[in-house]
Amino acid sequence: MKRYFIATLLLSMLLPLGASAQWYLFPGGRPSKDSTSVNTGDVFIPVKSDEELQAERDAIWNRKIALILPLKSTETPNSNFLDFYSGVLMAADELSSGQVRYELNVYDSTVGFPSVSELAESDLVIGPVSYEDVTRMLPRLHGKYLVSPLDPKVAQLTDRYNVIQAPAGWEAQVDELIAWVSEELRGGDSVVLLQSADEAAGEMASRLALKLSEAGIPYEVNSSAIAYEGTVRGTCRFVLASENDAFCATAVRDAALMNLRGGHNVVYSTSRLRSVDELEIESIHAAATRITSSYYADPASREVKLFSDKYRSVFKGEPGQWVFQGYDLMYYFCSTLGRDPSVWNAELATTPGKGLQTDFRFDATGKTNTAVRRLRYNPNNTITLVR
Repeated sequence: MKRYFIATLLLSMLLPLGASAQWYLFPGGRPSKDSTSVNTGDVFIPVKSDEELQAERDAIWNRKIALILPLKSTETPNSNFLDFYSGVLMAADELSSGQVRYELNVYDSTVGFPSVSELAESDLVIGPVSYEDVTRMLPRLHGKYLVSPLDPKVAQLTDRYNVIQAPAGWEAQVDELIAWVSEELRGGDSVVLLQSADEAAGEMASRLALKLSEAGIPYEVNSSAIAYEGTVRGTCRFVLASENDAFCATAVRDAALMNLRGGHNVVYSTSRLRSVDELEIESIHAAATRITSSYYADPASREVKLFSDKYRSVFKGEPGQWVFQGYDLMYYFCSTLGRDPSVWNAELATTPGKGLQTDFRFDATGKTNTAVRRLRYNPNNTITLVR
């Protein structure tokens, strides 16, 4: 199977012209030749031959990674996945300062998949991206583990196949959300599960209700937030259980207005609230909203600032969420892989990790990431990363 690559400014900044999609990232560069010996007193230190140096390099640098992305190399390249790929390169470059050689083989899934033999030679397979492409890849794996980088639907394959779901799904966000409610709940508070009257209970609403019950938290179900104005002695804690964007926007605005009139209300939601286009960010802040999310790069973080500076110096642009995602996945999984490629996946369940944008905390199977971040939206229009 031919390896495909894109001749773009992104790649030309890191590779010489005419290079293929196979790159060797050497820690610290190659040792320079020295034709002299060093005499320190009575101690004679011989110079190693080229053959000896090469043998040491071959013994140490030996990790192969297959990266499979829908790059669209035969048409207009996909800018999101080019960003993802640039993040992968940043992580590979940083990891190469250790004593492991990373051979990165990149495949454009819109053109073709790697062959069975190419996958067999890989220590780590990242991608493809979509659920459909992952299912088409499964017969080629022959015991290899595949890291799914994005599509939440792939999580349903982890029980039956050697598939690892890298981003935490909505279930983990719901579980963390209710744990957050439980920690903040005080005497005199009320918990209200908000859902539109004409909306049948879906999976998310059912799980929210289940987790509230398991946590022993009394709650009411209602379709109106404004109905609770002035009726709660403490704080009214609204948990959004709706999939209706218009309903969610109205609920958040109502909570925000009540707070501006002197009320004490808090809205809890999974990250889907951040994708409601018709909801202004000012209302999310005014409603004292708490959001659990699989992705968030804290701009105030020292690590994020340092990475952004380095990225700008290399790519002459600002890193976005796709860059951070590529970096976090490559860095976390390759760090684990570096210890022992024959058992790396078995260590995931006991090896948590903290990325720039994504955290990693796998369940007992080592296949499903359950780590999410807590985002608190403050009235002064700032966001606090609580976890």
